[in-house]
Amino acid sequence: MHKAYILFFSVTLLMITACDSGAAGEAAKAPDSTAVTANTVAEKPGLSKTDSIELLHFPDPTNQKVYQNVIIKDTAFISQLTSSALAAPVTKNPCAHDYKLYLFRNGDVYKTIYAATSDSCRYLAYVINGVTHFTGLNDSTLALLKKHTKR
Repeated sequence: MHKAYILFFSVTLLMITACDSGAAGEAAKAPDSTAVTANTVAEKPGLSKTDSIELLHFPDPTNQKVYQNVIIKDTAFISQLTSSALAAPVTKNPCAHDYKLYLFRNGDVYKTIYAATSDSCRYLAYVINGVTHFTGLNDSTLALLKKHTKR
């Protein structure tokens, strides 16, 4: 009976050790969720099949409980926005976003894009695999955003 207990505890200890070493290896491979990076060709999101956008505009970026909501199906706007999101990467300045855009494909949200439009800090941002990517916000896209929120 004494040998059975020793065998049981030995096997249990071996299993615990094996499970812990596997978990440590997986944790080491996990991506940094706070990383900010420029997008590369392999990381660009597939935005070409966007059929509509729900645009939320926050007049005060520090109070995101108050916003204006607009549904956009204008293909010219969608094309301009998706082209801007795929533009050259930029480094993010520390500023809050004042637009949130939910991109729809076949009735389902598949991507969220954030936009900051202040003169001192303009960008489009989106997340892929826990990493935030930033691109520049050009004047024509900025004008379209502002046009759709002036109602």
